[in-house]
Amino acid sequence: MLMKHKVYVSPGYRIPLLISCLGFVLCILCIFWTEDMNILVFSAYAVLSAGTIWFLKVWVDEQYRLGREIRFPLKLIFPAYPLVADFDQNTSQMSAFREAYADFMGSDRRPVSNSRLQNYATQLLWHSVDLQKRRMDRLGVQMDMEANRRSYVKGSKGVTADAYFDGRYEVEEVSEEIYALRTLRSRSRLLKRLYDKEVAHYTFLSAQEVGEDQFVCPNCGSLSSRSDLLDGCDFCKTTFTIEDLEHRVGSFGFRRDFQAREGKRKAMKKLIYPWIYMLTIVPWMYVGLFMPLYISDMNLFERIAGGLLCALALAIGAFAVVTFALFLIFPLVMMFTKLWGGLNRWLLYRSPEEVEKERQMANYVRSFDPLFSLQSFFGGVQNKLYALYFADRAKQVNAFSDIDLARLLPRNQDVVALDVQTMRMESYKKNEDVQLATVSAEILVREFKDAKIKTHKEKVNMQLEKNADCLTQAVCGPSILRCQSCGSSLSLMDGKTCPYCGRELNLKEHDWVITAYTAE
Repeated sequence: MLMKHKVYVSPGYRIPLLISCLGFVLCILCIFWTEDMNILVFSAYAVLSAGTIWFLKVWVDEQYRLGREIRFPLKLIFPAYPLVADFDQNTSQMSAFREAYADFMGSDRRPVSNSRLQNYATQLLWHSVDLQKRRMDRLGVQMDMEANRRSYVKGSKGVTADAYFDGRYEVEEVSEEIYALRTLRSRSRLLKRLYDKEVAHYTFLSAQEVGEDQFVCPNCGSLSSRSDLLDGCDFCKTTFTIEDLEHRVGSFGFRRDFQAREGKRKAMKKLIYPWIYMLTIVPWMYVGLFMPLYISDMNLFERIAGGLLCALALAIGAFAVVTFALFLIFPLVMMFTKLWGGLNRWLLYRSPEEVEKERQMANYVRSFDPLFSLQSFFGGVQNKLYALYFADRAKQVNAFSDIDLARLLPRNQDVVALDVQTMRMESYKKNEDVQLATVSAEILVREFKDAKIKTHKEKVNMQLEKNADCLTQAVCGPSILRCQSCGSSLSLMDGKTCPYCGRELNLKEHDWVITAYTAE
């Protein structure tokens, strides 16, 4: 089970250890059963090698997760990703948010009182996370998360940041290279481990300070002093405090497709080189270890000593041969993956064509909206996807749409986790009244059925609209939305209809709204 303070007793070791022990026993028995290297002997070597390779893979994953170094000699095979400690306000805030998020998602039940996570998250992010937690609690599932910030690119601190003012908020878009493990469990029973080995993305929102003790109201844009905002904005009456608007996380997720920065060659090496080395070195090492045991005119000590020397010699020889051979093999592997893209989804990589297409789309939207950020846009879309998949009531699933999406409730009732594999803004246009965008996304949907986690892939296509004059990107942020009819505060957890006067919030004035949706 997962324990606190970076201590871990992994059931994942058990099966590879059992396989290794079985293979070792078979290899010993073969010494007595046969004097020749036959199919039985090679089968025993195969079982022992498979168990050892599996064990090493689990062990290396644990070293990454626990923030420990990969030491010699495995450092020659596995990539060494150095740990990056907090070094500024953003990194400290990211670590604190991840800790609060992990505590909230890993608790056995949803806290009755306000969660510590609400001290970090905006209303929209809190809405989506709380819906997921409610779903997991209903199904009896918890999710533990442990994460380390690591640098995948040599010489990098593993963190990139971009700050700007979007018309209402000071926005900081921050991404960190990360190695995380999410463990889904039902009480104490392990269900599934999910490894996130690439990039986590955050959007931080803060109220803009203009001059001394002057702040921009993010709801109406007016200037007010800190003291004037204590009981709500004097102009639009929206209630919030400046503390509510200080460095809040507006979106969070592990989203690989538009953040990976390595070239394909480097990404491919890190993916396949360890496997090629292990599949070659481990079998030859065991051949060397057991080969002297078949020599009958040597005593036991000589056989053991000779086996250790032979194992070392064959392992070094296999390492040298593989290193040389990879110079010849790797171009063939690159050609193969170009013709068959099956390996690409495992890579920390984006093609130059994809990067350029995304850049052109962002620049096109900026010709209409100079403040547009594609990453903030994707963060908002991801929050809406979470709301759609984890909602349990019609008013929740329809909070961000102009169409009735209640039909999604039965098909998504067992979903406990989502992983966004890719997200693309396919088109954008603006007319006098409205902005329209189409988005496609590939999602790994994880359901809890028959006491197991079952995973399938869905492709989602959405059309979104918002008013032409709504140019701010960080929408539905820390401030509590206000009914324009009766003045009551609105919570998106209860939908977009005022519970007091019944008036429906026109969300297009603030945010992108779903006007068409398909999932297949």
